[in-house]
Amino acid sequence: MFDISFTELALAFVVALIVLGPEKLPKVARTVGRWAGQARGYMRNLSTELERETQVREIKQQLQEAKSALREAETAVERESRSIADDVSQDLKPKP
Repeated sequence: MFDISFTELALAFVVALIVLGPEKLPKVARTVGRWAGQARGYMRNLSTELERETQVREIKQQLQEAKSALREAETAVERESRSIADDVSQDLKPKP
């Protein structure tokens, strides 16, 4: 994501050592490390939640498609059964 070379990292460390001093630098490093860890955790949770939402959306879409297919099949079966019932009623009518 970020391209930070070793020289840039070393320069940042030297500047931090000069500005903060050797007493405060370990505390600041721990704090920054903790913040970075929390940020990674938040990003992991966010990506997991987005993945779940995507899966839920896909499942809902599949469910809607299945419902529409069932409705079409129901309509076709109903139409066919009415046709058969009409044919049977025509065959059972007395012929003059």
